[in-house]
Amino acid sequence: MANDNVEVEIKIKLTKTRFDKIEKQLSKIAKKIKTSHHIDAYYNPVDKSFLKPKYPYKWLAVRQRDGKVTLNFKHWYPEGVKNTTHCHEYETEVANKEQIENILKALNFENFVTVDKKRTIYNKNEFEIALDEVKNLGYFIEVESIKNKGGVKKSYQKILDFLKVLGIKETTTVPGGYAAGLMRNLKQKRTAW
Repeated sequence: MANDNVEVEIKIKLTKTRFDKIEKQLSKIAKKIKTSHHIDAYYNPVDKSFLKPKYPYKWLAVRQRDGKVTLNFKHWYPEGVKNTTHCHEYETEVANKEQIENILKALNFENFVTVDKKRTIYNKNEFEIALDEVKNLGYFIEVESIKNKGGVKKSYQKILDFLKVLGIKETTTVPGGYAAGLMRNLKQKRTAW
């Protein structure tokens, strides 16, 4: 979750072999917090689509996690680029999932993709590390700065340095996150993504 509504993270696709290797490394150097199942339904305004840009930067989701439902909005920066560095994130708990879905439908939003993932979370110093297995997409590591000490640029660099400790030198992220990745895989959006 974002610190002061600013989230600085890097998400990288892994092979299953590399995923397993990193999981073993993390069990030795970080504290395992929990394992959970997440279902995030993404919504798009039909009349003013978030999906028009080549690289969408706004995402609205109804999230189901650990028995709670939340409404989450992320605005990624820099806008409209393949690889972003951070986002503004706003989230609030919702008492009734069906009613929030009804409200979104009444406001002319449509559910265009749902992300189903198993997540294992670790903490190490100022980082939250998530190992994700995403249905129909694969295996990923996500490293997020918990406190963003020193601002976005410093936090981003600290994440890169931590990834190197895990043997990850490449910084090719997942453009648009899991929702966009699923859309690319399902060919629901431009193939140029």
